[in-house]
Amino acid sequence: MQGHGAPCRLIDGEEVYPAMTTTPRQQRDAESPELAALQARRLVNWRQTEATRLPDSAAAVELIERVGVATLYPVTPELPNLYHAYVGDPTRPTDSQWDSPSGHVYAWRWELGGREAAFYSVLARRRPTLIAWSMLPALLRLCGELRTPDELYDAGALSNEAYRVAAALESAGGTLTTGQLRKEAGFPTGKPQRAAYLKAVDELDSRLLLAKVFSPRHEDGGDEAGTETGREAAGTETGGEAAGTETGGEAAMGHALVRLRYPERVAAAEALTREEALDRFLHTYLRAAVYAVPPVLARALRLADDEVRTGLRRLEQEGVAEPLLSGDDKGKKAPWYRYPDHGSEE
Repeated sequence: MQGHGAPCRLIDGEEVYPAMTTTPRQQRDAESPELAALQARRLVNWRQTEATRLPDSAAAVELIERVGVATLYPVTPELPNLYHAYVGDPTRPTDSQWDSPSGHVYAWRWELGGREAAFYSVLARRRPTLIAWSMLPALLRLCGELRTPDELYDAGALSNEAYRVAAALESAGGTLTTGQLRKEAGFPTGKPQRAAYLKAVDELDSRLLLAKVFSPRHEDGGDEAGTETGREAAGTETGGEAAGTETGGEAAMGHALVRLRYPERVAAAEALTREEALDRFLHTYLRAAVYAVPPVLARALRLADDEVRTGLRRLEQEGVAEPLLSGDDKGKKAPWYRYPDHGSEE
């Protein structure tokens, strides 16, 4: 078990952070009664209080749909996460044991994924993230790559290894388990090939070209890291993609090409302008988050800080956001923003 304040690896190398509720500056600014009240409202909306905590994965679905995007574990203070919502405490650290709240939330991957309750991929700080289906087109437009793997490869924007993975998925109709994908993409067993495979998957993940999908358990060929029994898989940096099959769950995790598995979501993303996509995201985000800290939010989603600020200014013109000048920002051009009614969901 890792100490509070240091990252820990949960079960298969998924790097999570024990407690990440506020940045040092947010902690300092929270001494303001106004900001403290906003923070308290945010915690209620994000279900991170004892009175509002999530009892189970079914309640997690409602939270994801309401906030639009949530991570499995805390990775940024500007996005909600299911772990802190389950324990009802934004300061509680995670740990690396199966028989713990951390392990319980980890199992939600299969419960939620098996029902396709949300889109599951790698987004916030390049960590596993759940996105509401209604929000997926906007985030594909903002944070993803809408060119096809063929177009990216021809433009020199995709490595040969990543292209092999995408081509294998396309040949298979869009979806393969990890062991099947390694075999079809030409990454045989062995440590060097495993590392190359993980790097290729990460390259596609980072563009939201892949989704994590869950299917009924079956033998998939596996690899030397093919099953996990609660141990950490050392050296994995791709958000939990080392395992070929998982034990202790009801479904096996695999990969799917987003364009083939969710063509209607991709078409909806292609129909949006960036401004429309950002406005759609910020409307939903700010209502639940109560306030926004533009640079932190932008970094979490790999967006430009100026683009996020411009989007919030558009919301201000619509009367959906109000400037919130913290102590460091008074007299400057870069305020935080708050939802006018302090994020009330009523």
